[in-house]
Amino acid sequence: MQIVIGNFPPATRSEDVIALLVEQLGAPIPVEITTSEGAGRNVIALVQYPAEAPHTLGDVLVNKLNGYHYQGFHLNATVTHNFKD
Repeated sequence: MQIVIGNFPPATRSEDVIALLVEQLGAPIPVEITTSEGAGRNVIALVQYPAEAPHTLGDVLVNKLNGYHYQGFHLNATVTHNFKD
């Protein structure tokens, strides 16, 4: 499963995303996180979970993340792939 989380503050690192997901939201540790700066105004994170992760995990995380206030930024999220379905 793959989740895209947008609108992180500039200079957000993978470690910051892990801390948010695991420590603050109680999510399982992702397999991989890739971050990319978008025109210097925000950062996008691509979060990978195993293909066998339940679809409900993606739904719950997206619901928690959409509009989540993180360091002055309101995050947005979407599940882009769920290969188990």
